[in-house]
Amino acid sequence: MASRFWGLGCPKIFHEVATLLVEQKWLAANPHIVFAPAPNYPPVEFFDESGAYRGITADFVDHITETLGIRFDVVQLANWDQVIKQTRQGKVHMWGAAAQTRDRQAYMNFTRPYIRLPAVIIVRREIKGELTMPQLVGKRVVVIENYATQRYVQENYPDLQLITVPDIETGLRMVSFGIADAIVATNASAIYYIEKNGLTNLRVAGESGYEWQLRFAASRAMPELISILQKGLDSISEEKKREIYRRWISLEAPAWKPSRELIVLMVALFSALLIAAILLWNRLLRRRVAHKTRELEDELVARGELERELRRLATTDELTGVKNRRHWLALAKGEFSRNLRYDGSLSMAMIDVDRFKRLNDTYGHAVGDRVLRGLTDIFRRELRVNDILGRIGGEEFVVVLPETNEEMAHAVLERLRIAVEQWHCKIDGGEVRASVSIGFSMVDEQVTSMEEILRRCDLAMYEAKGQGRNRVVNYRIIADRRPPAADRVSVLRSLR
Repeated sequence: MASRFWGLGCPKIFHEVATLLVEQKWLAANPHIVFAPAPNYPPVEFFDESGAYRGITADFVDHITETLGIRFDVVQLANWDQVIKQTRQGKVHMWGAAAQTRDRQAYMNFTRPYIRLPAVIIVRREIKGELTMPQLVGKRVVVIENYATQRYVQENYPDLQLITVPDIETGLRMVSFGIADAIVATNASAIYYIEKNGLTNLRVAGESGYEWQLRFAASRAMPELISILQKGLDSISEEKKREIYRRWISLEAPAWKPSRELIVLMVALFSALLIAAILLWNRLLRRRVAHKTRELEDELVARGELERELRRLATTDELTGVKNRRHWLALAKGEFSRNLRYDGSLSMAMIDVDRFKRLNDTYGHAVGDRVLRGLTDIFRRELRVNDILGRIGGEEFVVVLPETNEEMAHAVLERLRIAVEQWHCKIDGGEVRASVSIGFSMVDEQVTSMEEILRRCDLAMYEAKGQGRNRVVNYRIIADRRPPAADRVSVLRSLR
């Protein structure tokens, strides 16, 4: 009798009951589950103008919370990059619509996929024909920062020139206004924003080969949560899923056929309008031309302002306002080529904020950001008009000094160093001081590439660190007495 009882699957039933009890106990002990959706990913999930969470995933979440009797603390973050960062910091516990990648599996568990969307190539209509990913080589291709499509393109098409943006809406505008040539994004989201913003000069040119398989994800620190989410998904019927999809994604448009009465009414209305148009033609034509002219002028002004803002966002470091790494390298290469062509004087320098990690750990990132902005103001004030300043890393800055020999470069950089040394940043209860280590080198006949001049500046900067920080070092002075570069850098990087 006992063997028959167990053979009917009772251990499985007991296991399911025990699991349910464990999960109920876990939910009672964890009443505040922080859920951070992708803030700008319609129609999958997004926040509307009133701040309400909406979209396909939002409907799935509503059904899960209603079915299981649980609630989530939904938070709206600025962009997906912030969602990733706060999840890694333990401030966010779950996502609603994310692709499973190797990187993310290190700190998140995933349900089975419940949404599948193809990623497509979108270009301006002036670019004719169907396109494949290999045909984008040599073009500027936009991907969304920290999205799974970014990793897919980087791994499978490393030769593409990628531009990362915080959200799909920004990327579509860059393609529409000619700042970029193509964007790889989900078809549904792209169509949503194209219609919303009137970007009628864009079209889908081909498939990327990547399909979004979107899943719920939960922190690996909460293994019970992923099991609860999967049970919630499994409780949704196929009919309910289709109802949710149809609500947000139009799968087909019904054929429209006007009635006979409507046709008669439209003919009569058209005839009346035609007669009125003929009678008023001369007067209305002048008004329309004047009005259209004003509209076009206003549109050109608005488009010009938008293009300037987009170019600024694509070339400027967001925190400090100086040139970002990509833009600075492009300008530096131009100066380097010009110097080689005309045999002029050119120096470059690398500036590193001393003990910046300790400053961040002690006072927090908000104070660290204030220090970087304050130092940037000093750099701008002390450098000359033609000098080209850029930020290439967290606390690393670079500067091109055109028409500048070693003596002049040292004077400019030493003046900058002293200005930083005398500066302080006021904080609650005191002040923070900073110093910088600067390495520079002049372009001479032995320098034949940008990589070489930057390597020299890097070695000289680490020499400044090794000599005690807060100083300016010329590469030429240390060139004959330094150890091999690889050994030296490995030793000196610990000084940062």
